[in-house]
Amino acid sequence: MSINKTFSGVTSFIAYTLATYVLVAPAFTVKQFELPSWLAFLIVSIPFGGRVIGSLLYQKVVTFLGSRLTFLTSLFALGLLSVGSSTFNVPALIVLRLSVGVAFGIATSLAVEQAVRSGNRLIIALTMSGWAFGWIGGAFSYLTLGEWQLIALSGIITLPFSMLYKKVNVFSVEVGKLGIPSLSSILIFFFSFEPAFALQLAPELVENQGGMTWLILGYIVAVPMYIFVPAISSLLGESRTALLYTMTSAISGVAFFLTASPYVLVVFTAFGLGINSIAPRLASAYGASARNMGIALNTAALGGVVVPVISSFDIKFIASLFTALSMVILLVMSVKKPNALLVRTA
Repeated sequence: MSINKTFSGVTSFIAYTLATYVLVAPAFTVKQFELPSWLAFLIVSIPFGGRVIGSLLYQKVVTFLGSRLTFLTSLFALGLLSVGSSTFNVPALIVLRLSVGVAFGIATSLAVEQAVRSGNRLIIALTMSGWAFGWIGGAFSYLTLGEWQLIALSGIITLPFSMLYKKVNVFSVEVGKLGIPSLSSILIFFFSFEPAFALQLAPELVENQGGMTWLILGYIVAVPMYIFVPAISSLLGESRTALLYTMTSAISGVAFFLTASPYVLVVFTAFGLGINSIAPRLASAYGASARNMGIALNTAALGGVVVPVISSFDIKFIASLFTALSMVILLVMSVKKPNALLVRTA
């Protein structure tokens, strides 16, 4: 792997990880808001709506600023918004959290495009693993800082990392009309990310059982699960790999939401997040390109608002149903494109 590709992989990973950290940190302190469950989960999940706006703006932003300044400004904005998000004023917090989602959509669209342009499956997998690393960071911040205001302020860490913008690859950007991904590619990301959406409910379910340690363990175990997909595909075949990941996620997800067992949570987290590494290559097989893949990913992230908010009304039934159906549908779509897991996306 060339030095330039190595640096591009690092900056893609950093952008996805830090953006995720800023986005998901409130999930660990949802009870501190002392609000109705639906409103508390709205504050946690509303950035998923902002992600769509950010991904749509991304193509214009990267055309105007270029890839390097887009990296700089999106991470810098995340740091400033983190400081502002330390407020407990609910209307202001909702606006700020929505803005976090916009900045997230821009930062992660850049990260994914850079990773996909590399054509390297390891860089793609590491970039997508930024979601797990971001959650791990959020969990450790909760354990060490405790209070939402301090955790929000810690998002200022994005500011020094934004200075790595000179290590970002310079893209050849064509000015033209907005590239809209196919509906199928959006659905791939939605079903692949459903476990991640549902896991926003996990901290509330396991906190009183001392289960936070198990949640962190699940995210740590998930990291190699991202990277193992190509190797497992070579050993078992693409269809069997998809079957292994989706069915394990479905069974463990339903079991977790019915029992709130922190031990089952480890399995659900590891396999549920590991599926994310499949998504970019499978979405490419369904028509997404490097330029519009960020739109597909972040449009699908609307599920990050829908799934936890609706599931909060009856977690056992609704979250279980969402997870089981998503995994079955994703399996069917994977089987229809049997070579997708081995595709090198250029």
